[in-house]
Amino acid sequence: MTFSLGKRLKATRESLGLTQEQAIEQLENSYGIILSQQAISTIENGKRKVDAERELPAFAGIYGKTIDYFYESLQLPTSPASAPIPKRKSVVTIDLEALTDRDKLELAAELIHNVLQET
Repeated sequence: MTFSLGKRLKATRESLGLTQEQAIEQLENSYGIILSQQAISTIENGKRKVDAERELPAFAGIYGKTIDYFYESLQLPTSPASAPIPKRKSVVTIDLEALTDRDKLELAAELIHNVLQET
C-alpha cells in the first residue's frame, strides 16, 4: 500500500489516539502554529501540502517522530524500464599507410581479441 505524506500523518495521529482537535491544540501550544480542523483534514487527505519548514517539524515534534519517519514508507515513482545503455566504444583513427605490416598484424590481432572478449 502506498502512503502519501498526509495519510502517514493521519495514521500516526490516530495510532497515538489523538483527535484532530488535540493535534491542533498541541501545534499551537508547543510551536505557535495555528491550523483549523479543515486545514488538518485537507492535509491528511492530500488536498493541501504541508509546509516543510514550519508544519512538518511541528507535526514530527507533537507525534514524537523524526521527519524521516514520515517518508519511510513513501514509494517514489519509478521510471519505466529502458534498454540497457550500450558500452561506449572508443573511436581511434589510424593512418594505416603509416603502419608497418607487423603493426597492422598486431592491430588486427588486438581487434580480434577484443571482439572475442565481448561475445
